Amino acid sequence: MSRQQFVKVEPGIRVRVVIDDFTDPWRPAETVLMLHGMGQNLEAWRGWVPYLARNYRVVRFDTRGFGKSTPPPEDAVWSTERLVADIDAVMDFVGCSSAHFVGAQSGGSLVFAFAARRPERVRSIVAVTPMVVGTPAVPGWLKQIETEGIQAWARATMAGRLGSGATKEQVDYWADNVQGKTPLSTLRGYLRWAPQVDVRPDLAHIKCRTLVMTTAGSNLRSVESVKASLEKLQNAELVVIEGDAWAPAAAYPDVCGPAAARFLASQCSEKTGHGSACAPSASARA
Repeated sequence: MSRQQFVKVEPGIRVRVVIDDFTDPWRPAETVLMLHGMGQNLEAWRGWVPYLARNYRVVRFDTRGFGKSTPPPEDAVWSTERLVADIDAVMDFVGCSSAHFVGAQSGGSLVFAFAARRPERVRSIVAVTPMVVGTPAVPGWLKQIETEGIQAWARATMAGRLGSGATKEQVDYWADNVQGKTPLSTLRGYLRWAPQVDVRPDLAHIKCRTLVMTTAGSNLRSVESVKASLEKLQNAELVVIEGDAWAPAAAYPDVCGPAAARFLASQCSEKTGHGSACAPSASARA
């Protein structure tokens, strides 16, 4: 069963939430909360849902300003604290006291920030090419958007985002229906915030098990730079995916989705002695 709802996170701002739940209704199931990256929306996780929703209640949402969420005004102040508060609001709305978190790119940054500030709400983390520090390319992206338009920027960055193996149909879909649909006001605000991101101080405060995925051939972040940026994580493992996309969550869902499912099953196996979904807290099913 899939349900779409809208959550008011502050006056005038609503975010779209989709819940995919194909678990057995007579058995408890934990929640997986998914946060997309910059220029994306919750549809970025479409290919992951079949791998997760059979054993977990999967909650995806459009970050404020993206997808079908309300675009903030031009003068809105973007901050990590505001985006972390949005996650709290979504969890409270769906009746979830804690969850497993999956985040890609800047969504991975927010997962790390949230886990450091709200450790009681985070059971484990899957971070796919997380933006630990602000991406150097961001100022150039914003300049291109202002001078050439969002569609031009979307198509110019798609080869790096989806990798050299992406088909024309895949590129067209992402450029026309996902990245290229992002409102200009959102990108202006988000791209002012993103270069300032530095979650390295947060990493030492994260105690839960963490799986980090990256690609071997990304031209945005090398494997060595990912390893170096994650040295402070105490309980993490790294999976390197063959490929050159710097957004492998979107480019390789049939690799990343099963890897995440195996990782989540291992959490349950450690807790319960078997591989099925773990029992949730009392409020974990709305």
